[in-house]
Amino acid sequence: MTRLMIATYNYEAGGYLDGTFHMRSLQQTFAALDVPPALILFCEAKYYRRNQHEGLRLAERALTEALRAPYAGLLGTSQHGPIPPAIFYHAGLVSHLVWPGDDPRDPDVFADKRNVGRFRVNATGAEFGAWVAHFNSRSGAARLEEAKLIDRYGNDPLPFIGGGDLNSTASGPHFPQRDWQAADHHIRTHKGKWIDDGTPHGRWEADTDALDHLIGRWDPINNRRGEGAGYHAVAELAWLANPNFAIAPTVIDKPGEGGHDLIDYLLVNNTMRPHVIPTSYHVHIPDGPPFPSDHHLVTAEIDL
Repeated sequence: MTRLMIATYNYEAGGYLDGTFHMRSLQQTFAALDVPPALILFCEAKYYRRNQHEGLRLAERALTEALRAPYAGLLGTSQHGPIPPAIFYHAGLVSHLVWPGDDPRDPDVFADKRNVGRFRVNATGAEFGAWVAHFNSRSGAARLEEAKLIDRYGNDPLPFIGGGDLNSTASGPHFPQRDWQAADHHIRTHKGKWIDDGTPHGRWEADTDALDHLIGRWDPINNRRGEGAGYHAVAELAWLANPNFAIAPTVIDKPGEGGHDLIDYLLVNNTMRPHVIPTSYHVHIPDGPPFPSDHHLVTAEIDL
């Protein structure tokens, strides 16, 4: 067996600022790791296709230098503009076998196969799947439809791990909770859900439909998940292994948002779950401000 670290990170705007790519903060984030990740599920590769993939090449170089390991990038596609997700893989640890739809204009790639790859562990020959996703930030209904595109891999016989900025949290009181009364209209309508509770004003709560579709809705009576698509949140697996473990938020607290939240997830399917090392899950919260990004790096290890 081989232990592999998997990371997910939303690097704000991909480091693109004022017409220039800035990778210093990306390097600082990953240089703090003791072990180089086998895969980095990366969000906000903004304009990385421009000028013959200049941004992608710069990010590859930045990660290679910071982690002292050879990284190659697989650029994904997005329906939200030129800000797609990507997967960076440690070529010394894994080989990529399949990455369909590199051309966003290719009409012959099904939507549920975009940003989904297949990899082989170099040391053991074990194969596994990985996807990266950056769900819609404005609409819970849109996020649910995006979740349905990847639900098929939840019960796939191939071990799968996926992750990214899913722009919503899951149900359950053990996850970080926003104060929806303190949240502004923008956050409420983009990330929350209005509930008619019989009072004149109703109440707001987190819109958890997309995540709950994948991992199941939390049952507060029996303290377990109901039926889902076959996925498990690694953060929750860490908590189940140690109920005293506090699940950390993955985004910084901004004015008007009602507090911290967990929206960056690593999810594993039923086949991958036995290979997860729950105690390895970690949200890397840097000293700050300033922070290198408005999201924190999340890592966990699998044993294949």
